[in-house]
Amino acid sequence: MSDLAKPRLTRATHDWFSGSPLESTADAYVQHLVDLGYAPGSIRSYVVTIAHFAHWLVASRFVLTDIDETTVDGFIDRHLPHCRCALCLPRLRHYVRPALRHLLKMLRTARLIPPQLSTDPPAISHDLCEFERHMTEVRGLVPVTCNVRVTRVRAFLLDRFGVRPIRLSSLRRQDVIGFFAKSTANWKPSSKQGMADALRSYSRFEAISGEPTTTLSAAIPRIAQWRLATLPKSLSPSELTRLLLAFDRTCATGKRDYAITRCFADLGLRTAEVARLELGDIDWLAGTLRIRGKGRRVDTLPLPSTTGQAIVAYLQHGRPDSGARALFLRHRPPVGQPATRCIVRSAVRYAAARCGLEARVGGPHVLRHSVATRLVQGGATLKEIADVLRHRCLVTSAIYAKVDLPTLSRVAMPWPGSRS
Repeated sequence: MSDLAKPRLTRATHDWFSGSPLESTADAYVQHLVDLGYAPGSIRSYVVTIAHFAHWLVASRFVLTDIDETTVDGFIDRHLPHCRCALCLPRLRHYVRPALRHLLKMLRTARLIPPQLSTDPPAISHDLCEFERHMTEVRGLVPVTCNVRVTRVRAFLLDRFGVRPIRLSSLRRQDVIGFFAKSTANWKPSSKQGMADALRSYSRFEAISGEPTTTLSAAIPRIAQWRLATLPKSLSPSELTRLLLAFDRTCATGKRDYAITRCFADLGLRTAEVARLELGDIDWLAGTLRIRGKGRRVDTLPLPSTTGQAIVAYLQHGRPDSGARALFLRHRPPVGQPATRCIVRSAVRYAAARCGLEARVGGPHVLRHSVATRLVQGGATLKEIADVLRHRCLVTSAIYAKVDLPTLSRVAMPWPGSRS
């Protein structure tokens, strides 16, 4: 955006910034939003919100270093419901809070305000920091796994101890079972297993430190999961064609989402693996793609021509100009930042909704099952399927043996009493 196209501060907005703790940061805030790709209208609205906040800071006698999440909450919860500062001001929480969130981020990047402090009680904050360090430095777990386990253990500690000191020896069996039943009431078995794994990992960590964890470890339930009880969901060739035709490949976002879906449909990648793809992962001369998968594993797969063509179309005619090395980027503010796993997942979900397949496509993983099903029906062995999907154990690939109906029909015993 050129300097002429940048939104300029109105007289009233300028007056509210004048003499406030944010007076010297108004232009920097505008530039921050411009760099993130926000439209001029959105920038003007956000700047008005920040000017309102600056006016309130003066009236409340706050200085710059007082600004943090607590100050923002006070402005939103206590001032906005009774505000009489002016008539035409944004007052909706879901609109005001993002504007202030950008302000906090910009001020912390410039080191004008202190870094964000944990809102957890000191005992829980310290324990979680040590637990995260143990998972990272001792066990070598990837950041995603660490974050998930820390989040789940935090919920457990806050529920059982709150601001009190952490004493695992005081836990009763019904305390652990009650928390587990309440917090995972509507979860799938696999998600419940993730909660159990997090608590079990925390129990082992505390046991190494000498804490008594017998009650905790004994009370963590074991989740029944019958992996081979059902057929894996997959799309038929006609359904897959419908899905791939649901993208508007004349626009930049459609080109990106089509290339993302091709990575799922042609290679059977996981959501996190697609989100982690970088420009340097593609070897165009060799026709290969480097995949960073589970457990810090790095694998190389052949790049199908259909996938490569979709990626080329996106790189040439859709990808925003950005210094980011991620292959797929955001097309909405903050423009040019790496696409998150949520964006990657939504690309498939929204396409399924557009073509009437939302009941069949709950997420991208169905495309991974579809790849395996095509391989089985094409005569591939379980070992070959495990290599393509990068399974560590053949047992994980065994579920796909059930979709090979012609082979199963040859080995199935006749039903008692039948003539065949």
